[in-house]
Amino acid sequence: MSAVKRRAGLVVLLLAVGACTHGTSGWLLREDAENVRGEAGDAGGEAGETSSAEAGASGDAGEPARCPTRFQNNCSPSITFQNLDSGPSGQLFGEAIPDLPTTLTCITRDVCNILYRKTSELKAVTQITVIVEDYDGISETYGSNGQATIHMSSRYMQQVVDAGGNLSDELHGIFYYHGTNIYQFDGGDGSTNGWLVQGVADFVRYSAGFLPADQRMPGGNYNDGFTTTGFFFVWLDQTYPDFVYELNQSLNPAVSTMWTPQSITDITGQTVDQLWANYQTSL
Repeated sequence: MSAVKRRAGLVVLLLAVGACTHGTSGWLLREDAENVRGEAGDAGGEAGETSSAEAGASGDAGEPARCPTRFQNNCSPSITFQNLDSGPSGQLFGEAIPDLPTTLTCITRDVCNILYRKTSELKAVTQITVIVEDYDGISETYGSNGQATIHMSSRYMQQVVDAGGNLSDELHGIFYYHGTNIYQFDGGDGSTNGWLVQGVADFVRYSAGFLPADQRMPGGNYNDGFTTTGFFFVWLDQTYPDFVYELNQSLNPAVSTMWTPQSITDITGQTVDQLWANYQTSL
């Protein structure tokens, strides 16, 4: 993933894996082999809640920039941490994220603040375990029954540092991406609807300031997933306010047994092919 500002020579390739044995889809982020890249609620929100825009203040290195109080009682899971790499690469995580419980809890609150409007809409997540280990990859998340795991590569962290990247920003972006995976809806089929899951996660990462606009590129297809779909959703949300909120709601398995692109037409009044053509023209 990229930090807030893209750095020359740092590139990311994000690949998804299908449904895993942990009960939900697993989403894997893997670097390119040759290049390492360094709100309103109901009628204005529930009483006492703060929008993500209101919560956006800069933090110190390793600290979250936004920590909304909205949904703080519902999106503040217990955080546990295991560092299985006792070497120098494993120590990089603690240097970049010195207070993991505070950082990740603020991010999960912000993810909920971006995706949801009412407490009754939220998924129940009670615990997130972060595991740092030396392996070839970037990160992945999986879980079920209100518990989730974010598995992160210390080898990748070392590569980011060696390439001159900002590891703190990089890890914040990874947490926003996987935090979205944990809290978003996927229509009950994260494999078939993988492009939607990926697009919404990158939309949230962009909204939080950890996906730079200069990664927006013309071409591709609306269902390519990741940044291609993510920036399409950014444009749609700007053109049709609350588009991503309504899209995520349409992916709630309790709402529909099978998600179809008709939901996008229902939200916007246009087919997804028409919208994609309009988006491409705007670039």
